[in-house]
Amino acid sequence: MATTMLRSRLESRWSSLKYLDDDSKLDLITMLTQSLSASEFYGIWGDDGMSDDEFVEALRAERKFNQEIVEI
Repeated sequence: MATTMLRSRLESRWSSLKYLDDDSKLDLITMLTQSLSASEFYGIWGDDGMSDDEFVEALRAERKFNQEIVEI
């Protein structure tokens, strides 16, 4: 979460950038995306010892649906 000062700086930059044409905005997005490294996010979920399949099953088990099925 950005601090108040950082947020203020970002809003200041945005006030200039929002008027760029679409191609320039896409170029900027590309540059920002390329500045991120996937390795920075490796292990972000921690090492809980679960395999990929176990993790998926755990996610599915935790899903909650609040849709009520009504017969017509």
